[in-house]
Amino acid sequence: MKVRILGKGVIYNESIDTLIRLGHEIVQDVAGCDVLLLANYTKILRSAVFSLPTIGTLCFHPSILPKHRGRDAVYWTVKHGDPEAGVTWFWVDEGIDTGPIAIQGSVIIDASYSPRQLYEEHLVPLGLSLLAEVLPVIKQGPFPATVQDHTKATYDPPRQKLAAK
Repeated sequence: MKVRILGKGVIYNESIDTLIRLGHEIVQDVAGCDVLLLANYTKILRSAVFSLPTIGTLCFHPSILPKHRGRDAVYWTVKHGDPEAGVTWFWVDEGIDTGPIAIQGSVIIDASYSPRQLYEEHLVPLGLSLLAEVLPVIKQGPFPATVQDHTKATYDPPRQKLAAK
């Protein structure tokens, strides 16, 4: 499968390694790819871009969608004291974190976890495992796409940055 990947950070770097390990071709052109993979990509894409891949645009989100839609999902998971956290790979649509779910998984979390610890030690490895599981399914088709239950959706605002003193 031809994959264009956009993003940053550890999930982006590790996703590249996963794609290579599984034998997928990483390409530079969105128009020439089967899947556009967004791994910690925080910009909103227009449909003119996310609809270019022949299969679709798959996005990593560090929550159990439809809960904690928005930019700072891991922070809000910890802040709200959620007993579990998770990862969703979903197909991008016109909304923000609203597209059909390709795959998701969850982990029980400890109340002592910091957002960074939860993300790096638990959610990134879970996300990579799920990515490795779903890519062969997508390649063979039909690709998984479970519509989110929008009545259970929560949106969290961007976390406020501490003002410099």
